[in-house]
Amino acid sequence: EAGEPAEALSVHTSAGVPPQLARFLDAWEPHLPPAARAKGDWCVNLQAEGASAVHAAVDMALQVSQSSADLNRPGARNRVACGASSYHGPASTSPGGGTPLGAVAKGLTHPVRYPVPSPFLRRRGEEDAAFHARLFADFTTYLDTYADEIGVLLVEPQWGSSVAAMPWPAELLQAYCAEAKSRGIPVVADEIMCGIGRHGQGACFLTECWDLDVDIITFGKAIGGGAGNLLSGAILLEGAADFREASRTAFQSHTYAGSSARALANGANLLERLPELAANVRDVHDAVSPIMADLAARSDGAVFAHGQGALWGGLFAHEDAAARTAANLAFKKKCAERSVLPYFVPVGGFMLTPRYDDEPELLAAAVADVAEAALETARDMGWAKTRLLPSASHTSAPGTQTPVFF
Repeated sequence: EAGEPAEALSVHTSAGVPPQLARFLDAWEPHLPPAARAKGDWCVNLQAEGASAVHAAVDMALQVSQSSADLNRPGARNRVACGASSYHGPASTSPGGGTPLGAVAKGLTHPVRYPVPSPFLRRRGEEDAAFHARLFADFTTYLDTYADEIGVLLVEPQWGSSVAAMPWPAELLQAYCAEAKSRGIPVVADEIMCGIGRHGQGACFLTECWDLDVDIITFGKAIGGGAGNLLSGAILLEGAADFREASRTAFQSHTYAGSSARALANGANLLERLPELAANVRDVHDAVSPIMADLAARSDGAVFAHGQGALWGGLFAHEDAAARTAANLAFKKKCAERSVLPYFVPVGGFMLTPRYDDEPELLAAAVADVAEAALETARDMGWAKTRLLPSASHTSAPGTQTPVFF
């Protein structure tokens, strides 16, 4: 109407970038770990969804840590170390993927996974301290054996669908990261699901809350308002100057990563509102936590419940994957009968990923229905206790910096 050109809502990134990009990058500054803010040597590789963000993180980690190396030569230190119970994107093309292209999907993943503190690796009757000590010893042996092949270590501070939102023990993850860094291996914290305050621990990323020594953090999902294919990225915490001075660029990209003015404006708005949303996340935590505790207690070991903030999960605890799959099918029917729809996870169970500002009472009512459906399913399965996965040897208050098994 004014006779002037309207702003483009999307710009092919070979031609330019939307003006909203500057506001988006400025909005990130207050949410970076303090050391990154102080050094001012960070940068962001923008992508469109989580799996590409992980690839972008791997790309930058290899370039910064081995700037002069020929990563294509035989025997190059270019493999990605993934945890035994981890998921970093579609299984056939992402680091850690197992099917149908095998464990070395896309030529990235090291063929041997490193041990992690998931329920699938715990021994019966094993105390937490012994469990964690055994895993850390196995992890150091893994690094002793393969460090000269590994270029990047991926960690998930709070797992996504592969372990139904279980958090790592913070001190153990600190030790894992420090051990890798002591051997010159850069560490990527994959916070696609738990980051941007959804973990409820205070800061934007668990990396900061738990003082993890990492090089790159990935983000996604929440930054796009819950849609998984609008915006994601990888934040290099230090080393942007090295890229600039060497006239190097990120290789993992595509022409519409970061091209949407609407996605960038939405992401900036979320980051600017994040401090006020922290109270909402605490309300979500307080609404969900007692329901999940009650579910696990009443299931008598057949359902593990764990989580924090606005990211929770329930895991059917049979040791056989086929039994968990059967439980999932029955569970879906019971959820449909109650008109509730959690995030069903293939490992056998569900996740809860509510919005930052969901109404706590309404959310609690829906979660209670999900919990009852899970409890009924576990009882209907009639599993012998001798066939259940071993649980943690002690309980913890919801939201503590340890895996919360009730």
